[in-house]
Amino acid sequence: MDLNYSDEQLLLKESAERFLKDRYDFEKRTRILASETGFDAGIWSEMADLGWLALPFAEENGGLGGGAVEISLIMEAIGRTLVVEPYLASVILAGGLVEKLGSEEQKAEILGQLIAGTSRPALAHAERRTGVDLGNIAATGTKKGENYVLSGEKPLVLGGPFADIFIVSARLGGNTNPERAIGLFAVPANAAGLTRTEVKLVDGSRASDLVLDNVSVPASALLDADADTLAEIEAAYDRANAALSFETVGIMDALMDATVAYTKERVQFGKPLASFQALQHRMGEMAVKCQEARGSALLATLSVDAPRPMRIRGVSGARAKIGKVSRSVAQEAIQLHGAMGFSEEMPIGAWFRRLYAIENTFGTTADHLKRYGEIIRDTKVLSGSLLRTGDTDQPELREGMNLRMTEEEVRFRDEARAFLENHLDEDLKRAERLNPSFLADPAIGLKWQAKLNDKGWVAPSWPKQYGGTGWTLAERYIFDQECERAGEPHFRGASIKMIAPVIMRYGNDAQKDFYLPRILSGEDVWAQGYSEPGSGSDLASLKTKAVLDGDHYVVNGSKIWSTLAHHATRMFALVRTADTGKKQEGITFILIDLKSPGVTIRPIRSICGTHEFNQVFFDDVKVPVSDRIGEEGEGWDIAKYLLEFERGGAFAGGVLRSMLARLHRLASEPLPDGRKMFDDPLFMARFAEIATDVDANDMLELAAMSKVQAGGNPGSVPSSTMKIERSRIRQSIAELAASILGPDALRWEQHRPLHELPEEAEIAEERKVASAVYFNSRSQSIFGGSNEIQLEIIAKTLLR
Repeated sequence: MDLNYSDEQLLLKESAERFLKDRYDFEKRTRILASETGFDAGIWSEMADLGWLALPFAEENGGLGGGAVEISLIMEAIGRTLVVEPYLASVILAGGLVEKLGSEEQKAEILGQLIAGTSRPALAHAERRTGVDLGNIAATGTKKGENYVLSGEKPLVLGGPFADIFIVSARLGGNTNPERAIGLFAVPANAAGLTRTEVKLVDGSRASDLVLDNVSVPASALLDADADTLAEIEAAYDRANAALSFETVGIMDALMDATVAYTKERVQFGKPLASFQALQHRMGEMAVKCQEARGSALLATLSVDAPRPMRIRGVSGARAKIGKVSRSVAQEAIQLHGAMGFSEEMPIGAWFRRLYAIENTFGTTADHLKRYGEIIRDTKVLSGSLLRTGDTDQPELREGMNLRMTEEEVRFRDEARAFLENHLDEDLKRAERLNPSFLADPAIGLKWQAKLNDKGWVAPSWPKQYGGTGWTLAERYIFDQECERAGEPHFRGASIKMIAPVIMRYGNDAQKDFYLPRILSGEDVWAQGYSEPGSGSDLASLKTKAVLDGDHYVVNGSKIWSTLAHHATRMFALVRTADTGKKQEGITFILIDLKSPGVTIRPIRSICGTHEFNQVFFDDVKVPVSDRIGEEGEGWDIAKYLLEFERGGAFAGGVLRSMLARLHRLASEPLPDGRKMFDDPLFMARFAEIATDVDANDMLELAAMSKVQAGGNPGSVPSSTMKIERSRIRQSIAELAASILGPDALRWEQHRPLHELPEEAEIAEERKVASAVYFNSRSQSIFGGSNEIQLEIIAKTLLR
């Protein structure tokens, strides 16, 4: 797997952005649209000189051998600047089909002239009745002697006004039976009987309505008649849809940049608009949607040459997801620009209208959501990892940016899968299935931890020198996916995930030698001591005091929301050791033995009925100075380091996909009245929407992982975006699952843990826990830094 752009791709991206910024601004676009031709031949010629028109074609056809990734970089730049020249229509769609199906003579003539910038082909396929069924066309191509006679109508042909040759689809033999073959013909624009009428489009660009009235073309005009032409047309539209996805990303980023700049400059009530927190959060939400769109667009781009089910999942999933979030970003940009955003004097409205046009090009957002929803009915597609094996001969999987696992990673996946099948007992899986919390019951978690510890796999993220696995990030990701697929209990909480990295980085040798082995074995179980009754997200205001008394600190105060502290042996805590200077400078990080005299733990039962949280009181509790991590006053920096692990230090794509698979099972089983929720179109639309969210978040996670593997830093905006969206996705899945219950939602089982109850059928147990999971999911957007805090982080990054 590699999701980093190569040096050559980065140069292409930079040159494309620079060229269009220099040559193509909003004023120039306005002049082009108002001109008689609606097209700038000079710009098209310069695109040819830059190699853009040759980019996607093979070298043997005179091209540069670029792929979908290179095309995406051009399309993103086109989106930012609202280019109206028919790059998508001529190069990607029509040119792509000619390269796939054309004869050597057709490729030499049509592609040769296209690459030189002297010709602009256009595909004329869809008809008024076509809709999402690409095979539903009425145009006919009837063989008469040495010629074919074409008749029919092709409305809204993109690139039509500028085309000198049309690639026209027709049903061969004059038969309207959908089962009969479809052919593609290269038809000159000046052919007798062909009429084109120019049509103005909603985004200011132009298309053509074509009428073919007994247009006679030679048999040599037919592209490969032996190919599965309809399948190639579908694949071509998918390539175009992937390209449109990145054009949309370019538009969204441009809207984001323009909105940030405007709110920083526009003054209201004596202050810049950007200084108002409510508007900061709204721009933060825009940035979240821009990040999600980029992840979806990248998945679409890397899916265009995948097997058909994965191609549909990637491409239509992206169009469905991006259509929704782009509309929101555009509407928000207009709102935050006020009346100026509603004016044609600024590009905001033009970007808005272009996004509206894209949403209705090559299938609407609803069309793609339906197509995506149909393909993910297959549980193999739904629950399958975005990573792929290299057992296909698809070029995108062999070199360059790709989602392919190496042979070593495939072997590792198989080893992990075999281990889980042999060691993850049914009682452990059942306990997790009946667990409404985000962490397993400690008895269950420790039982599973012991099995993993025996294997040496208990701490995938730890360095090998401390007893970790030494795995790569990709192996850790694969292991997480396999664990979630198998139904592993969630046990890597405060001990392995949070305090261990702190001890490794800030602890002394004695602390490392004593604590780390006890964490691995489960002898020590840790709770977190950050929040206090008056200090939640504002940790700098904490009041729990630690006063130095010889070789001990004496601690007084309390901590709240300490997860599973009633099962823990120890707590890591932030305490105040000084009241002078900045509040952050008086905070120290210490380790507390919860069996110490003066420690009192009061349970807090959550709304899901489980005893998860606690308030812990300290009354003159003695803590040895040797259990201080770092120096006095360094607690704030240590705390921030730890929060990186709490908020985003572990993979989450696996658990989201596992929850989605559970929802799939619930929706597939008959209800008491015999219905299946998967037969309900409203339910299925919502299910598909959530699945696109999971794919987008998973792709962001993979992109961040790839960046880290290459020595980079994903940055705060993607990290906070993932945290926000993970919480929302979990809440959405839980809510939709609970909606299936009907009257049974009123039933409530008070006993905890639920796995102690008599065993029932698996589906009955999943229904039993659904309401409690829904209630518990509300905590996801609060703990680890609430979503509002994450939006604040994003806003500060945007506004610098």
